[in-house]
Amino acid sequence: MFRLKIKSSVCTFYIMINVLCKQGKLNKAKEFLGFMEAYCCCRVGGAQMIFSAIKGRGVQPDSYMYGLLLSGMCKQGRLAEASGLFDKMLQIGLLPIAVTYNTLIDGYCNKGDLDRAFGYRDEMVRKGIMPTVEMEEKGMVPDAITYNILINGYCKSGNAKKVFVLHDEMLSKGIEPTKETYTSLIYVLSKRKRMNEANDLFEKILRKGVLPDLVMFNALIDGHCANGNMEHAFSLLRQMDKMKVHPDEVTYNTLMQGRCRAGKVQEARELLDEIKTRGIKSDYIRYNTLISGHSKRGDMNDAFKV
Repeated sequence: MFRLKIKSSVCTFYIMINVLCKQGKLNKAKEFLGFMEAYCCCRVGGAQMIFSAIKGRGVQPDSYMYGLLLSGMCKQGRLAEASGLFDKMLQIGLLPIAVTYNTLIDGYCNKGDLDRAFGYRDEMVRKGIMPTVEMEEKGMVPDAITYNILINGYCKSGNAKKVFVLHDEMLSKGIEPTKETYTSLIYVLSKRKRMNEANDLFEKILRKGVLPDLVMFNALIDGHCANGNMEHAFSLLRQMDKMKVHPDEVTYNTLMQGRCRAGKVQEARELLDEIKTRGIKSDYIRYNTLISGHSKRGDMNDAFKV
């Protein structure tokens, strides 16, 4: 079926997994659960149907199977159900792996319930949940992932103090910050207009050989534009080119807004040609920025020309 690219359905997977369970081929049944996830052929309802079918055959789903269903529920925002299923895992004596905890932590962070997310993190630490050998071989470090999820959540809520407490906690435990950690730190420093600290951290990242990404550059550019330091903002744009990090519409919208705030509307307008040359699509924010810039200067004719 897969070789012939015939579209599969939940029923197809249900039948196959049902047959495999009857035959006692549980590893193969788990493989089909993996296919089910990879092909996105089912929603959580379909997964629950298959999950029930496996249990109906007298087979107790393991942590991996529970983890798949938990992940689907969290992605759909069904956190109460996910937490209920997680509690059931514990009741029947299954030990959740780090990824399962991270799924719940990420779900609650996205919802903005950071206390609940932190509760799962603390529970994970108390139980000494560590990376599996398979995950370590794939270069996944759940400890760093967990911290990054929480740090990102506190960044979104604007709790800079908690962000740096978590960062210090990482270092005290010998957990090396990742690029995602540094991006979050630079983001929160830039939003707080602590640009000297943001610049120092950026230089430290470069010395460590970490390649900055688009999000990191955009956060720095936004901070410098907000502080009126347009020269530094444009030097970062040139640095992006040297490092082959391609600016996007967010980069240029930020630069245009910075120039307009500085009263340099014509210079902001000149960026339009550069944007077209780079093949970046136009959006309404860019034109609204120019219209607002001209209007504030009283240049209504130019505003209407935009």
